[in-house]
Amino acid sequence: MPASAAGVVHAPSVHWWRGVRLGDRLGSKDNNFDLLRLLAAWAVLVSHSYALVGRDQPLHQFGTSLGNLGVLVFFAVSGLLIRRSWEHDPNPRDFWAKRALRLLPALAVTAVLTAFVLGPAVTGARLETYFTSWETWLYPVRLVLMVPFGAGLPEVFDDNVYAGAVNGSLWSLPLEVLAYAAVAGLGVLGVLAHRWVVSSVAVASILWAAWWVPSTSDAVGSAYVLSAFAVGAAAFTWRDRVLLSSPVALLLLGACLVTGLGPTSLRVVTWTVATVYLTYWFAYALPRVGRTVTRFGDTSYGLYIWAFPIQQVVVLHAGNDANPWLVTAIATPVVWLLALASWRLVERPALRHKPRPVPTGPGRR
Repeated sequence: MPASAAGVVHAPSVHWWRGVRLGDRLGSKDNNFDLLRLLAAWAVLVSHSYALVGRDQPLHQFGTSLGNLGVLVFFAVSGLLIRRSWEHDPNPRDFWAKRALRLLPALAVTAVLTAFVLGPAVTGARLETYFTSWETWLYPVRLVLMVPFGAGLPEVFDDNVYAGAVNGSLWSLPLEVLAYAAVAGLGVLGVLAHRWVVSSVAVASILWAAWWVPSTSDAVGSAYVLSAFAVGAAAFTWRDRVLLSSPVALLLLGACLVTGLGPTSLRVVTWTVATVYLTYWFAYALPRVGRTVTRFGDTSYGLYIWAFPIQQVVVLHAGNDANPWLVTAIATPVVWLLALASWRLVERPALRHKPRPVPTGPGRR
């Protein structure tokens, strides 16, 4: 990167049509990741507004859903940035401390408030029964331990379309941690620096996804989002060769439309690779947009972990036949305010405790 006379490094100018090299933009904070993550989280919210009233989710015509696409974007972002994080500080203890500080404090607060504030307000059980049930006290523990499957609360949402489901969005968090473990494991083994290893893992993950999705149920098949993480990590490895250009982005969008109506395996491969590329293209090759929305803070994680229970409350009161966009319209501002509070009161203060890389070498004192 060119440096000014004062020694300040400037990011290369963005040529949104001709493209930019991924490696040249990785160090720049002038990107659209905050907006992209926020849009991905909101896409999950919108998609669930349909599912929670028994309607087909957007993009079901292509054998997937808008929510699944949003999660793919999350894993694409993580694959790149988590791999970059290990590159900057390849210390397993620091690596896991950073991941824990990012995920657990907000998740713990959400779990406790859901169990002991939201749950009692909407349960159909007597409060004495509710507070003496093992489910109530085990719920926060299960969520913090990343075991959200089947984590319910006594007579909470039992009459909704998704009966008893308190926070269905959290299924992706154990997979995220599994992906982190893969990066840490390969890093400790010292093979992350070998392009052929990371590339082989990415190719294997794509082939696995192509087989896995049509061979399993929709719920279990969603685990294939791990392949987006692997491809993202490979993109970091090849960052000096990856050119993010608008012509390629348009071609990939066209390929998604064509393959979306074809065999499931082909759609999974095309959409996964295209999502990874389009995610980085949007983040780095386009001018920065949406600052009005993102200037309040990084609310994407809070939006993701709070949306489902709030939407279930809306459905509980509006009825199982409620219009999905009514659910979205009511839930969005409530969830965003909770996400903003989560960022400012929980997430940002926790991230201030992230360990910093310790300088090494002959210059260290």
